[in-house]
Amino acid sequence: MVTETKSPREFLTEELAKRKRINPAYSMRAFARQLKLSPGELSEIMSGKRHLSFKSALRTARALGLNQSETKHLLQLAQLEKSLDLEDKELLSPLESQRIVQQISNDLFHIVSDWYCFAILNLSDCKGFRWNYDYIARRLGISTIEAKLGLERLERVGLIETKAGKKRVVKDYVMTSSGIPSEAIRNYHRQMLKKAQEALDFQSVEERDVRGLGLPVDPKQLPSIKEDIKDFLDELAAKYAKGEKTEVYHLEVAFFRLNKPDQEESK
Repeated sequence: MVTETKSPREFLTEELAKRKRINPAYSMRAFARQLKLSPGELSEIMSGKRHLSFKSALRTARALGLNQSETKHLLQLAQLEKSLDLEDKELLSPLESQRIVQQISNDLFHIVSDWYCFAILNLSDCKGFRWNYDYIARRLGISTIEAKLGLERLERVGLIETKAGKKRVVKDYVMTSSGIPSEAIRNYHRQMLKKAQEALDFQSVEERDVRGLGLPVDPKQLPSIKEDIKDFLDELAAKYAKGEKTEVYHLEVAFFRLNKPDQEESK
């Protein structure tokens, strides 16, 4: 099980061994093909000569059908291995290793907490985008320091990478609320709700759409309602992923109880 392994190499070795037990003829080449890695890359990762990148770890998780917690664990292992040489990591106690993994979570905390980090990722997909602090600051209405800080955080956790002196967004990234401190989530949505208030006051009706729906519900249906909201957001993102983008928008869905709990009923 991936959550019980201590490195991507250990996980991949166990996965290959499991397949060989089922089918002795199963080869590393077939395993690499399933993971969408080159045989040479997989061989070097499993021999410890190279690290599993964040992007390759995500591709591996998808290819193997890992669930959310398993995917998160594998991504953390990949980040941890990137931060340390494998030999040094093996000298650490479990507690020390956990502290480093927690630092990764803290980086994710910062991305979630500051709205402009995700806005930079979205802005990079717009026509005319430039990897320039002043340009980003002007387009998002933030300071140049915030633009610089946002880019540094995104690059530190692997959501932006630099190759041949050029930055680019790593498209295959996953962000979940699992494992991220609840205060980070609250802080992020506070900021976005404040931005929604500003839009209500300063943007024309042609530029924004603000509406709501009140309805009585059975509390037992809340998990199903939340899942429907998530599916709607995923469908919306997929439907409008194509086309020439020039502006960054944010859809904030707030579903909350309006009434006070019935004290009599709770008794």
